[in-house]
Amino acid sequence: MRVQERPQPGGGDPTLWTVDDVMRFIRESDPLLAPHADLFRKHEIDGKALLLLRSDAMMKYMGLKLGPALKLTFHIDKLKQA
Repeated sequence: MRVQERPQPGGGDPTLWTVDDVMRFIRESDPLLAPHADLFRKHEIDGKALLLLRSDAMMKYMGLKLGPALKLTFHIDKLKQA
């Protein structure tokens, strides 16, 4: 296991994350995104679904505005590169 600034929820492999792990990731990624974390429970977004999310889907199906959707996409993209 490699050393990180903070441990990732549910371990290092996001495909194994639960919905709660995803919500924790959202809250820890950016405090301004924390109010949107409950949407991920409502839409049952686990780690596998998180990695498939795109900003257009977050806006259309989850009701997010463009700014938060783009910020979340940025954090998801960083997660994919880790």
